[in-house]
Amino acid sequence: MKSIVVPVNFSLCAANAAHYAADLALVIKADIHLIHVLQVRVSSAELMMTDDVYQEIIEAANLALQQLQVELIRRTHQKIKVDYTLESGIVSVKVQELCLQMKPYAVVLGAAASTLEKFLGGSPVASLLQHLDFPILVVPQAAAFHRFSRILLACDLDDLGSGMPNFLPLLKDLRAHFGSRFDIVTVETNKALHDEAFALESGGWKEQLKDLYPDIHYIRKPKVEDGILEYLSHHDADLVMVFPKKHDLFDFRTSQSRRLAQHSPVPVLSLHE
Repeated sequence: MKSIVVPVNFSLCAANAAHYAADLALVIKADIHLIHVLQVRVSSAELMMTDDVYQEIIEAANLALQQLQVELIRRTHQKIKVDYTLESGIVSVKVQELCLQMKPYAVVLGAAASTLEKFLGGSPVASLLQHLDFPILVVPQAAAFHRFSRILLACDLDDLGSGMPNFLPLLKDLRAHFGSRFDIVTVETNKALHDEAFALESGGWKEQLKDLYPDIHYIRKPKVEDGILEYLSHHDADLVMVFPKKHDLFDFRTSQSRRLAQHSPVPVLSLHE
């Protein structure tokens, strides 16, 4: 059975991400596993937390998780299993432990547009998840789930030649569930477009991707994220998929990819090497 991990902090954007994950789980027949990690920071002896206060925090978090669990079960008409974990400690460590144990189909994160750059840049969860070998789905606060009828694959020539084939099983799985159509969008900042076209047409990627029947679009822009956002402003898409590598432009630590995720009108799915 597939599983989807959803880190939550009981904010509105986290709740929306949980709703989105539940709707997705209903289609792909996956379980949902919520996780909330208590991080208690003590800056001085005067602020030491008593056992009673800490117990109240635990009880409140448990109650909030139970309420969200019931909400998601009702939302999916009791057709999916929803579990939750309440941990205490370092967020990144606890989420990593859960993901390594469950090997999820995807990890779903929610963030408000106004705080997304800060979230992606400074959150210990996001800092960790970019290194996990699992798909990471960042859901804008206002995004509602739609079937992935059209998926934009934002990639470069290296992805087409080497990285993307690693994710063919996932792409085919999405097409099987949603009947998805794929648009390959490659943005080149310093090469002539005719060089791109030649490389794409003559490369070995075509044989591996032929069953997906992708449409290919070439864009020339000074910045990759600007090219993707411009494409999204003129074309319909339900999901953007990126393929970050070490020190890659689409690493969520970089300002370029944070801007893409922040301004993208649709969720961004990051598939790591």
